[in-house]
Amino acid sequence: MLTSLLYKLPYLVIGVFFVIAAVTIFLRARKMTRSEFFKVFKEAKYIQAWVLIVTFVLSFAFGVLNHLNSKNWVSAVVALNYSEASQAQNSNGTRYNMAEITCDEVIEKAIEKGAFENVTVKDIKSCLSVYPYVQGNVNSKEEYHISTEFIVEYCASRKTRHLDAESVIQLITSAYKEYYIEKYTDSYRLKTDEERPDFSKMEYMDIVLYLNKEATGILNYLYGLSEKGSSFVTSTNTTFNSIAGKVFQFRQTQIEENLKSLILQNGIVRDKSGYVDRLSYQNVNTGFDRQKHAASFNLCNQAIAMYSEEMTRVVLVPTWDEVGKYYMGRTKVGIDELSVKATGYSDLVAGNEKEIMDNNLVISKMNAAANVNVNQMADTLVASIDKSLIDFTKEAITAGREFSNYKMNQCIAVSVSGTSLFSELKDILIFAILAYAAIVLYAIAKKDFKKE
Repeated sequence: MLTSLLYKLPYLVIGVFFVIAAVTIFLRARKMTRSEFFKVFKEAKYIQAWVLIVTFVLSFAFGVLNHLNSKNWVSAVVALNYSEASQAQNSNGTRYNMAEITCDEVIEKAIEKGAFENVTVKDIKSCLSVYPYVQGNVNSKEEYHISTEFIVEYCASRKTRHLDAESVIQLITSAYKEYYIEKYTDSYRLKTDEERPDFSKMEYMDIVLYLNKEATGILNYLYGLSEKGSSFVTSTNTTFNSIAGKVFQFRQTQIEENLKSLILQNGIVRDKSGYVDRLSYQNVNTGFDRQKHAASFNLCNQAIAMYSEEMTRVVLVPTWDEVGKYYMGRTKVGIDELSVKATGYSDLVAGNEKEIMDNNLVISKMNAAANVNVNQMADTLVASIDKSLIDFTKEAITAGREFSNYKMNQCIAVSVSGTSLFSELKDILIFAILAYAAIVLYAIAKKDFKKE
């Protein structure tokens, strides 16, 4: 704060010189003719020792204060390079908001990354401003503009002047990239302990279904990433397909073969009668669905049989194309739709029958189980599989975030700029010219005009 005030002091000094000179010249010029007025400026001494000394001293002071003040100010340009940005959207299609660049979450993450001391989120936020690089308006359609570049400015305050300005802006933009990835690109996360089920209260076959679903979720996430970046290699020299291969093999061997086979072969169940009754009830409902789908399948076949052979052939009707020319085009008949529906109902019937057969297999295994207590073995295996799935989830999330960081480095470009040495020298030169002009004018007003 003190530096920014002292920075204005040299300007104030030359302003005082200029005002005094202007007022003096104005008052004394009223008593002079035009030729006498110009004669004063023509015969004045423009090169005087004290003028040069004062100009040098003021310019030197300005240069030092300008350098100190420039260290407290820095800016960055955040450029969005993905296709949705031109429509003011995030990469997932939601509305883009430039205020998120300096939101509390981003600043808090930047403070944590930089280990800033003695500052709060409010302190740093008051020093930041963000606005479009190119600003449009709504006066006419020709002036409409959706900006894909935004300027972030940081100007240190009294509470933040102990921080390096360039480091602050770099950490802010880096934290914004992470915030953007977590909110708009990373769609998979690790479940918390509160969200995970209590396996001790679940039936073992339900645990198998749950673990299968978790493994399938990881695989779908990895397959989706593989479609976007099949050649991407993580920091551990793995690809999305290689991680997915490990998860698929683990699901087949550990969940399907080891755990499920152990449960079925030994008929492991917590509440035998309750679980068998539940499966039997499911079979009754599935049987009703099978009867309904089978009736629909037969009805479609009966309707197809009503069509004559001539109607099942290719039907050509006159029509016209986009340029208005007529041609004979093939059209669909009712038998086409019925055939598709019949195939769909047939698949549903097959699925219902398989579900009933699987449930009957489980019921028979539970009823035929010997009284051998292997629950402890199953619980140990469940805990081991669950821990492995958590590790696979962490590995998949890490790989996904690395890929998102790689993409965002291309999609969100950041260029930080402060005050260069050339810019500071240019400012000093401009100030020196202004200072020299003001002091010379003051010298002319105090001496030459008084003498005249």
